[in-house]
Amino acid sequence: MPLNKTKKLFIVVLVTILIFAVMATTIFLLAKSYINDISVPVKKSQASVTAIAASFQNRDLVTAKTESKNLSEAIGEIDAKYAKINSLKNLPFLKAYFSDGQHVIEAGKKATQAIDNLILAIEPYSELIGFKTDSTTGALKAQSIEDKIVFLADTLNKIAPQLDTINTQVEAAKAEIDQIDPSRYPETFMGKSVRSKIIAVQSSVAETAQLLAQSRPLMKLMPDLLGNPNPKLYMLLFQNDAELRPTGGFMTAYAYIKVTKGKIEPLGSYDIYDLDARWNRRLPAPLPIKKFLPLVDRWNLRDMNLSPDFKTSMDTFSKHLREIGNLPSVDGIIALDTQFPVELLKVIGPIGVGGWGNFSANIDPRCDCPQVVYALEEIADRPTNTIRVGRKAVLGPLMHSMMANAMGSPKSLWPRLFNVGLDAITQKHILFYFNNESSQESAAAFNATGEIKPYDFDYLMINDSNFGGAKTDMFIDREVDQEIVITDGKVTKTVTLTYNNPHKGSNCNLEAGQLCLNGTYRDWVRLYVPKGSKLISVVGSEVKEVVSEDLGKTVIEAFFTMRPQSGSKLVFTYELPDLNLSPYKILIQKQPGKPSIKYNITLNGKPTVVDLNTDRELTL
Repeated sequence: MPLNKTKKLFIVVLVTILIFAVMATTIFLLAKSYINDISVPVKKSQASVTAIAASFQNRDLVTAKTESKNLSEAIGEIDAKYAKINSLKNLPFLKAYFSDGQHVIEAGKKATQAIDNLILAIEPYSELIGFKTDSTTGALKAQSIEDKIVFLADTLNKIAPQLDTINTQVEAAKAEIDQIDPSRYPETFMGKSVRSKIIAVQSSVAETAQLLAQSRPLMKLMPDLLGNPNPKLYMLLFQNDAELRPTGGFMTAYAYIKVTKGKIEPLGSYDIYDLDARWNRRLPAPLPIKKFLPLVDRWNLRDMNLSPDFKTSMDTFSKHLREIGNLPSVDGIIALDTQFPVELLKVIGPIGVGGWGNFSANIDPRCDCPQVVYALEEIADRPTNTIRVGRKAVLGPLMHSMMANAMGSPKSLWPRLFNVGLDAITQKHILFYFNNESSQESAAAFNATGEIKPYDFDYLMINDSNFGGAKTDMFIDREVDQEIVITDGKVTKTVTLTYNNPHKGSNCNLEAGQLCLNGTYRDWVRLYVPKGSKLISVVGSEVKEVVSEDLGKTVIEAFFTMRPQSGSKLVFTYELPDLNLSPYKILIQKQPGKPSIKYNITLNGKPTVVDLNTDRELTL
């Protein structure tokens, strides 16, 4: 190449480098100046978001209002300053990042509007749910919690349109945030996490949107549930979770309650065996009962919660219940286990029930369990020399006394009582079944009906059935390990169930007249997994494993026995069908009646630990 051409090329390259250097320096100086300029409102908005979250956690609407206003002002400042560098959005290497910033600003605007509307929606009920407020607009100066519940039943339908607006605003915020691609950002920058924070924000907004979506059907259901405008009659069904069955426990007693605009009137209370005595049909026992309860040759009403899907079980139970004459016609069934009265008594304190004794949530050393649990078992199951008719009918009087004490409780306890009910529903210690299709759909949308859900990704539900194993479930600790290995697109799972009973066994000899609580555990175990899964092996089962299909899932069955002061393990290995698992999503459904259980999940060597006390969808 001639020398003069080389010089020209060198000059062109040098000038180009200088131009880029000047541009880079200019952009850097502009960026530095802009970052310094915008850092004040950004920090202000971050502080407001933190304060709003804390204020809702502390039930302080006064602070929430103030901080929401501060957040709106900070976002306005950020938006104005962002507009000053609008020209930079046309630079190819900055365009995507500039767009992400705009999505964050728009999401912030929608979220602030949703917060303001949420405050307005819950303000009239602030006293009942324990929120501090400076407004009395629309609120009733109630003298008792019963007055507040009546007020709730009368006015709850007014919240529905507000919730629709809030839901729309949150969904709009979610749509903005979802357009940000976390993979564009580094894992860390200057020692601080970046990508994980973006993912955390997206997950938080998605969870909020899901919660609001679920609250809408609850608001639709509540007036009808509370007997407004028409009174409702419900069967209250007690499931003894100490003797775990597919839907939460052995169905041991029932009662009737009438609800009229929030006012609850307890009616009769009965032993479940009375129903079987009045039922004239003799149906042959299903195979699992024949197999694992060999002394039972007929299908009793008390054993009809055989499906882990509560609605399916109650469809069967209700169908045969209607064959008994002179039973009241009910609008639905509300099932509860021992956890609900335990948590209620923790709030209201010990109570006395005429003719039945005293009950409390204090730990009883005879079983290392709440006294109310031991007392209920003693009333129902201790062998006696005399016949006591309807001794399992304690449910009605106990619930009546607890509700009376709750309704007369001081205002300081109302929020805790409200949370006891809400937690019992979300943790599946209370389940609903309605004859009215619209009410059933609303309850199902709130996940209050104990139904097995359809799901397009990985799925797991572990269902235990205590067949003839006394009340041993109250003494058992459980833990679940899932090891997931993906090789060449195939997903192999190993699910290990660990059971441990460290407590001394009871004297279950009937002649001894002792209360038989902790005996040899007899557990029929079913794993519900994605339909089309292929079983590889089962280790620890005392019978040949069975693979079938039910409720749109593949079901793997096993059975084992375990003595007190011992442990046992079941290990299931299976291959998932061809699913879209990028990212890897799994829905784990909790069996009603179970306490919180630790799940250790390992995906290709990366661990995740979850304490499962409700249904959980996870992205691993």
